[in-house]
Amino acid sequence: MDITRQSLDALRILQAKDLVLDSLAAQKNEIPSEIASLKGEIEAAKSALKEARAKTLDCEKRKKEKELELAAKEEAIRKHSVELNQVKTNEAFKALQSEIEGAKSAGSSLETRILEIMEEADQSRVREKKIAQEAAEEEKKILVEVRAAESRLAEVESLIAKAQAERDASAAAIDPELLKVYELIRGRGKRDAVVPVEGGHCGVCRMALMPQQLVESAKGRSLVVCESCQRILYRLAPAEAAAK
Repeated sequence: MDITRQSLDALRILQAKDLVLDSLAAQKNEIPSEIASLKGEIEAAKSALKEARAKTLDCEKRKKEKELELAAKEEAIRKHSVELNQVKTNEAFKALQSEIEGAKSAGSSLETRILEIMEEADQSRVREKKIAQEAAEEEKKILVEVRAAESRLAEVESLIAKAQAERDASAAAIDPELLKVYELIRGRGKRDAVVPVEGGHCGVCRMALMPQQLVESAKGRSLVVCESCQRILYRLAPAEAAAK
């Protein structure tokens, strides 16, 4: 393919713009994951608070259950106490007394357990309050980071739109056939599709070039492609080579 040095220079300029776009696209792709991760931290804090609240509610539920059991024992004691005055045999009297003593013993155990559960519930409420406060503070801090990330995303998207417009303008000035080759190489994952010749070698894969390739790349009038990595080769201008 016949080309000019100017077309190669234009291709290099286009590649520079494409590399900027690649970098911006990478940034854009990373930000949503960052936002999702931050929101995941908020959800984790909410989940911890939900778990703490569930424990408090469980304590209250167990306390109520024990209170109902205690009420049942107290009712049994009251009932059996009334029945004591009605029995006519010693055996029946003793049986009721045994029932009353058993109910009193169970009631005493229930009272102890209720006090234990009340203490557990108090501790759970303190823990829940602490977690709620920490979760609120954490959410406030994280939301600031989320808004900052969303702002960066909007900024990157704006930069991409501007860079894309500039890139398209540069691409429009390049020979379609040359542009097709360039985009085909980049489409294969080789973002640096246009590379310099360095000391008789490809500037990327370091494959030694044939003498004819070196001559053609020096003339800059035909397309020279590395036989190893398939990248487009060009010769640095004297001033560029000296600067390197």
